[in-house]
Order: sequence, then C-alpha cells, then structure tokens
Amino acid sequence: MELISDLKYLLFPIRCFGCRELGYSICSKCRRLWNPHRYQSRIFNLSVYSAIAYSPVAKNILLAAKEQSIKSADQLVRQAMRSSLLELFQKYSSCALVPIPSRLASNRRRGRDFINELAISVAKDMGVGVLPLLEHQRVIRDQSKLNIAGRRENLAMALSIKPEFLGNYSGEKVVILDDLVTTGATINEANRALTRGGFKVQAAATACMALRRRE
Repeated sequence: MELISDLKYLLFPIRCFGCRELGYSICSKCRRLWNPHRYQSRIFNLSVYSAIAYSPVAKNILLAAKEQSIKSADQLVRQAMRSSLLELFQKYSSCALVPIPSRLASNRRRGRDFINELAISVAKDMGVGVLPLLEHQRVIRDQSKLNIAGRRENLAMALSIKPEFLGNYSGEKVVILDDLVTTGATINEANRALTRGGFKVQAAATACMALRRRE
C-alpha cells in the first residue's frame, strides 16, 4: 500500500481543490459540486445568470484562482463563466462585458486584476468586447466579513465611470461580469453607476452564486 501511495504522489503531485485528496485538481466527488447548471436570479430589476452554486468546493476553487493564480483553477472558473454567458447571450446578444473592478490593494497583493483578466479571456471565447468602464471613487472595505446591510453601505455610491469613457459609448449595451454574487450589493452598485453614465445594462453574469434566502 505504501508503494502505491508513493507512486501516486510521483505521478499526480496535485491535490483536489475541494477535499485536498491527492490525484487531480478536482476529484469526481467534488466535481459534482462544480457542475455547471442554469441559475437565474434577480437583483432589483436586473437578471443575473450563474453556473455554479457556491459551496466550500467553489470557495476553494475561487480562492485558488484569485489568490494563488493556479492555472487549473483559472480554467475551471473560466468554464463556469462561459456557461453563464452562453445562457445569457441566448436572450441578450452582442453586449460588451464590463468587469467589476477589484480593490487596488487586492490587485497589488495578487499581482493581477483577476476579474479583468477573466473578462478578457471569456470575451475572446464568446466573440464580444470588454469595456473596463468602472473604477472606485472612494476607498471601500473588504466585503467578505460584512453582513447584507454592511455590504450595501460599504458600496453605496462607491463606483463611477472612468473619465476616459464618459460620453464615448453613449447607449452601449453591456453585461456586468463578476466571479461571485452573494447579496447582490456589488452588482447593484455597478448597475447604478453604469445606468447613470448612459449605458444600457442588459444583465449580469457570474461564475458562482450563493443560494440563500433573500432578506
């Protein structure tokens, strides 16, 4: 048994993102929790299309992609986002993708702008453009430990259109892009800023969504 275990370590020097079992980046058991479905929710008047129900497995994959820049995790997130957009584009076609901007501190820590890179990657797959329209106009806190009310307060009036885009794409149809939707506060704020800037927000797409009771 020890020989088999040692050989497995040599042949498959990776662990499952979900359960940490040695062998594959995602095992067959955890794959069942990272299996694209069709999820559609609404944030006020906006439809949100998602592919993966948020779970501990999904959390580990998103963290591996965003914080550790692991290519196999990136690929899983990209596939999920592509599934969401395939469903969305059946109703809303020819829309440019607008990635949610990450905090500058997060980009510096990661050494990359994860959501923007994801948008560019899936846009190439889908044959659409990317418009990095949004920026933070004030400092915001990390959302991960805030409740629903705290997230809404944290993001209220936090986003604006970058000056170089103002007036240049009047009436452009766009889709908001993010990796995960939980309370919807981020997408709602992006929708507000884009609509105020004269853009026609058609819908939003995320790789994952938290299935939870609305409060």
